[in-house]
Amino acid sequence: MMRRYTMNIGDREFVVDVQELAADQFSVVVGGESYEVNLSADESLGEAIITPDIKSGGSVRAAAPARKEAAAKPAAAPAASAPAAASARKPAGGGGKGTQSAPMPGTIIEVNVKPGDTVERGQQVAVLDAMKMHNIIGASRAGTIAEVYVDAGQAVDHGTALLKYKEE
Repeated sequence: MMRRYTMNIGDREFVVDVQELAADQFSVVVGGESYEVNLSADESLGEAIITPDIKSGGSVRAAAPARKEAAAKPAAAPAASAPAAASARKPAGGGGKGTQSAPMPGTIIEVNVKPGDTVERGQQVAVLDAMKMHNIIGASRAGTIAEVYVDAGQAVDHGTALLKYKEE
């Protein structure tokens, strides 16, 4: 899947298209120029999370980092067509350092990991159905799964915590 980001820096607007080709390889188009990009390292920067704030009147701006108190709030009720198992669902997870979140709203149709599993970056950890398309959710990093916050059949929003990695 390709993602398009529109960014305003000063009075200039940049459109950046990013397509993941492999776990650490991306095709990036900026201003009509194409680049093959290899990710050599990544790290979580604590609470430095950039999430589009859709409610800002059409412009995209970085939302304030989620507070831990807000994470305890249960997620929205499942759609009427969701399986009965989803009705006894877990609340949305904690977020913060070591957490992997949903990249878009949809319904989790598979969870492929459990606490204690060791994963490699890019390994399938879940499948998200969004608009009748199955999207593979790959591990955002190599590590050990500490917690899984979602179940198959659960509806999620963009940014909902899916799982947490152990700090190693």
